[in-house]
Amino acid sequence: MSLLKTSKKRFKMMRENDWEYLLEEVSSFCIKHDIDILNMEDEYKLCGRSRRKSQGITNLHYFCYELFNNIIDMQLTKLDDRFTEISTELLLYVACLSSNNSFSTFNKEKLILLTLFLS
Repeated sequence: MSLLKTSKKRFKMMRENDWEYLLEEVSSFCIKHDIDILNMEDEYKLCGRSRRKSQGITNLHYFCYELFNNIIDMQLTKLDDRFTEISTELLLYVACLSSNNSFSTFNKEKLILLTLFLS
């Protein structure tokens, strides 16, 4: 469960802070391999659409908000859907039965809550 919390926290931090880092990494890769780089301030052009039907957004807006942030939000949503509050509680209660390190995670209170949860 600590890995789940850490993963969700890291995704949120990425969403807030890592766009610039990713953009720098991609730019340096492109420069190193002689790949043309889009000007992020130019208007984003959706393939197959005429200029008259353009959305009027920049490349920066499209790649940062429409792709990067949306993908992170999708991952967070999938984690939330997979690990609901109830299933997370159940996993924490069951974890107290682990035999690792001579039942070092054994917790009588959690075991009682598990029995109440299952009844």
